Amino acid sequence: MSNHEVAVVLVNWRGADDTIGCLAAINALEAPRPLSIVIENGSGDASAATLREASNLDILIESPVNLGFGGGCNLGIARARAEGAHFVWLLNNDARPEAGALSALLQVALGDPRLAAVGSLMHETADPDLAEGYNGGVIDFRTGQVRRSCNVHEIQYLSGASLLLRLDALAAVGDFDERFFLYWEDTDLRFRLRAAGWRLAIAEKSHVRHAVSSSARKAGRDAIRYFNDGALLFYRRYAPVPLIPILANFLYRFLGQLHAGEFANAITILLITLRIDRVQFPKNSRLPPVG
Repeated sequence: MSNHEVAVVLVNWRGADDTIGCLAAINALEAPRPLSIVIENGSGDASAATLREASNLDILIESPVNLGFGGGCNLGIARARAEGAHFVWLLNNDARPEAGALSALLQVALGDPRLAAVGSLMHETADPDLAEGYNGGVIDFRTGQVRRSCNVHEIQYLSGASLLLRLDALAAVGDFDERFFLYWEDTDLRFRLRAAGWRLAIAEKSHVRHAVSSSARKAGRDAIRYFNDGALLFYRRYAPVPLIPILANFLYRFLGQLHAGEFANAITILLITLRIDRVQFPKNSRLPPVG
């Protein structure tokens, strides 16, 4: 068992160079140093071999198949528990934390035992002074759209690109729901935490640079399927009237792809939405709306 208060979990899928770059930034952090856990998520390329040779990680877990983002994170979370950590820091492998990012997250988290999740301010450029930071946002169940926000008084979810989670809180509500393969799994988790009475916060002194949408670029058209499958699951679970955001989200994305001339993408969105009756949760899993 390690003596690390925090374990950082990176999920790698066909991005070993990104992962190694992220590990270098982690090793340059101010104290405390986290235990680094990398999940090689069934990349099927040279990633596993490259990461086995890396000297700047503590634990490498190799999954023979791609478990999705939530499934990969769950492997890391389980190992963090086994190592005796009290917090797990989920960090996208294409993110680059500033030196004080983790210490700022911990300072906020340790100030309130009911804080389950603390997020960083995310920046889409190399220089955080040149871009307004964002973190999470608000889900509009009337339009099916997500609005970014860094106002802690209104946010309903926090970005999973840099997120410190209290393991006691995860033990109370469960880890990621792996039916959300890519996208929406972090939002679902935060809704469950809030429904159980846990709080969310933003550490405004924790700055992380992030190459937004790199996962979507690697996933290609599958990213559209993952996003829309996740949206259907999420709205059915949380929306007071699920059909409203489902139809609104469909029209927004379907018409947007048609307008852009991406007809294959539009057909993919249509087919996913028509499968709505096949998307089912177990009877005991539906939670009351939050927010």
